[in-house]
Amino acid sequence: MAILKATVRFRNKRGLYPVYIRFTQVKQVAYVKTSWVVNDKGLNPNKKDITDPFVIQQTSLLIESYYKRLNQIDTSNWSVSEIVNYVTELNNDFSFSDYARKHIEKLIGRGQERTSRNYKWALNHMERFAETDNIMFSRLTSAFLNRWIESLSTTNRCKEQYPVCIREVYKAAMKEYNDEERGIIRLKNPWGNVTIPRSDIPVKRAISASMLRKFFNVVPDRSRFTHPLMEVGQDVALISFCMCGLNAVDIFNAKKDQYVNGIFHYERQKTRMSRADRGYFEIRVPEFLKPTFEKYLSVNAKSPWLFNFHDRLSTSDSFCANVNTGIKQIWEKVGPDFKASLYAFRHSWATIAQNECGATMNEVDFGLNHSTNKMAKVYVQVDFTPAWILNEKVIDFIFFTDKESKFVEKEDKTFERISKYNNIRAEAFVMGKKVCALEDTGFTNVDQIMDKLTTLLPKKIKNARVQFKITNVDKNLTQMYQRLVR
Repeated sequence: MAILKATVRFRNKRGLYPVYIRFTQVKQVAYVKTSWVVNDKGLNPNKKDITDPFVIQQTSLLIESYYKRLNQIDTSNWSVSEIVNYVTELNNDFSFSDYARKHIEKLIGRGQERTSRNYKWALNHMERFAETDNIMFSRLTSAFLNRWIESLSTTNRCKEQYPVCIREVYKAAMKEYNDEERGIIRLKNPWGNVTIPRSDIPVKRAISASMLRKFFNVVPDRSRFTHPLMEVGQDVALISFCMCGLNAVDIFNAKKDQYVNGIFHYERQKTRMSRADRGYFEIRVPEFLKPTFEKYLSVNAKSPWLFNFHDRLSTSDSFCANVNTGIKQIWEKVGPDFKASLYAFRHSWATIAQNECGATMNEVDFGLNHSTNKMAKVYVQVDFTPAWILNEKVIDFIFFTDKESKFVEKEDKTFERISKYNNIRAEAFVMGKKVCALEDTGFTNVDQIMDKLTTLLPKKIKNARVQFKITNVDKNLTQMYQRLVR
């Protein structure tokens, strides 16, 4: 066990003696400066031992707290510096915000820029919720985290994505600052009592065959620009669709050495850091697509980039924004009520491949470069030609037939999808007898409707099971629910 003692070492320019706690461990000595000072009257004649009663009292309390921590674990084999770091750092709270920003910078350094943005947005949202840009680790209790997550309840993806990002940063900090083998626990785990909700299931964004044909049949308006947004949007959508749903970021970040002998080689940006095979894939550029694909090849000998998009745009985000603007302009010509971004063309490729071309889900996953059998891809020489053949089938179905797809866009008839403009008729029943009713707009979910009806129940109804019949008049849909009312 280390020996601790309050002492002084020298007199400063003001004639005062700063007080230190001296740590002695197996002939090793280290000093920790305190906030107290003494003058000549607070020392004995030899100017080493402290006699000031107040300082003695305060340093004794501090030393006692240090001993209390040291007694919890075996420090017999520790160096004196390890002991000092343990008792002093444990006592100091530190900034989660600062740690998270460093973590985000590491993600950027590893090429995970898009992932890093999710972490940044998560941190920014939490800081706005906490009303500070410097959240301390001590504030991240289970209660605080649950309140913050509750504030995300109205979002669809963020209510799961943001908490997961924050949890991963916290876990990284625990791994760095805790040493369970030695009993050093600087950061306790608050996540055991935190429930992270599942994100809402995304709406299927596939586009029907007829709408795809209409989209690609539009002749973009010409302008003084070489490639106006409408033209670029349509062309990039075609490149994505005709290359197994290639992602925009993988198009934008492509280098010249990735296109060799008509074959495009790439590592999927989204998953290359999390997969053993680094998300590697090869796709042959179909002859059908080559004029459009090669139209955008960079002619700048000094540029490492495959496409000339870098001549005008600096980031993949700005590239996506411009492409989606062009796509929107095309859809306005097709039908003002139809909306679909670039990512919908990836969904469409998958849907048509499976529904119209007879591909299995595994074959679709393979073509999309999903992480199926990712370890096998490390050890096996992968044959990518099945994906190329499937890709040609998809192209043939869309551009060389007029068949309608089995997937047909249907009017949204999901009962739970309630617009605040929908007219809602709701009734409450107890033992088959109607006890109250309402008809109104302004609701966005079923719980709001039942909450409103519950306030209209007769006061005598307590500890009863109440049945609710709710009708979305505009959709002509009715659904029944039951709730225990106390």
